[in-house]
Amino acid sequence: MSAAALALDEPHVLVGPYEPDAPAAAPAVSEPMTAADIPQVIELLRAAPQAAYCEWEDERLLSGHLAHSCDLCRVIRTPSGRVVAALLAGSFGVRGSISHAVVDPGHRRLGLARVLAVDTLAAFRRRGVNRIFLAVLDGNEAATALWTGVGFRPALGERTFECDL
Repeated sequence: MSAAALALDEPHVLVGPYEPDAPAAAPAVSEPMTAADIPQVIELLRAAPQAAYCEWEDERLLSGHLAHSCDLCRVIRTPSGRVVAALLAGSFGVRGSISHAVVDPGHRRLGLARVLAVDTLAAFRRRGVNRIFLAVLDGNEAATALWTGVGFRPALGERTFECDL
């Protein structure tokens, strides 16, 4: 399904349980990330090698990022308030980037990352962002399936470069 075919103007709701221990789990709904969520998000990122988290992405840095990108950074919480999925993104002009998407291992394969992706794409669209880029680690087939499933495609002829300062 292409991104154009997704309903990007409304929050996306996954129908079905997402907290295995809850007797009547509510549908998964993503919400803008808050500063209070940051410690839990960092904990999720540190526990997921495929997220390529860098230790300098600390609470201070992420709090500053939320000041201008809280609509693009989203979380999914259990009914008890625990963050079980998160996506960090930002934009500059008409381009955007998604830096991290992570789901707690006990909550994977339930569509939570897709809920985050669709809602973040809607937030980018509301901002007028025309192109979004992201990187997926070689061999991460789950991430490749997620991102191609919401309309991304490999950028042929491009190579990603990075530099830590």
